Amino acid sequence: MLYFAEPAGRIGFEKFAKRFMGLPPDDAVVSNALRSVEMFFDVAERLLRHRDYMAGNDFTLVDIYYIPLIQRLVACGYGDVIVGREAVSAWWDRCENRPAIQRMLAADKEAAVAASR
Repeated sequence: MLYFAEPAGRIGFEKFAKRFMGLPPDDAVVSNALRSVEMFFDVAERLLRHRDYMAGNDFTLVDIYYIPLIQRLVACGYGDVIVGREAVSAWWDRCENRPAIQRMLAADKEAAVAASR
């Protein structure tokens, strides 16, 4: 599979972190990184048509690893990269609907609200 963390991290830095620094995002960096993320999820789409989770049919550390990266993509306005692919979207729904992940996502939202005050 293609790497996902590095280009997703670049998007997060350009669109999320730079905002807090008062800097504009570099749209060329975002565009290039987004192409890499889309290629990753094109491959993941094909794989997830035949299994429930990234590493097979069980929820593993691999899936947990992707969650904060995907959260940042969604927060930066790129959730369509996930929900626009049927098998990837179904995988993300399975991940998000796990009770422990729901608790973690709720805690993350609370922290974001507290940080914005």
